Amino acid sequence: MIRSVEDMVQERNSPEAPAGVAGGRSLLEIEGAFCLFPVRREPGTTFFCAAAVERENWAGGGQRSRYCAFHRDYLACCESVAEEAA
Repeated sequence: MIRSVEDMVQERNSPEAPAGVAGGRSLLEIEGAFCLFPVRREPGTTFFCAAAVERENWAGGGQRSRYCAFHRDYLACCESVAEEAA
């Protein structure tokens, strides 16, 4: 089963980036190269980090290119949900 980052974040305490917006921003409030890592959910709305993303990463289009350096590092160091459950 393929799971989205949002699904995985729901099962763990997702940290907010020091440079992010406290509490996050909705997708409608974000324009440009800002982090789209989901940090919290409320009924009907997901809030994203909204920290600035370096232009070279945003333009690169690679995996996790829409995340700030903090959240890219966070995901690189996370165990999978299956590993956590073991």
